[in-house]
Amino acid sequence: MEGLMFLGFILVAMFFIGLGGLIFAKENKKLYLRLLLIPIIIAVVGFGTCVVIVSSL
Repeated sequence: MEGLMFLGFILVAMFFIGLGGLIFAKENKKLYLRLLLIPIIIAVVGFGTCVVIVSSL
């Protein structure tokens, strides 16, 4: 359980760093866009996996 919370904290930090970088950075926006999109993709894949597991019960 603590591992999931730690992973969630890392993903939230990546999201906010990416968001702040996209808003305030003048260059190298591709890096910040990746930092923003990776946590979103991981959350969508994880949610989809949970839906598949719950629907098969």
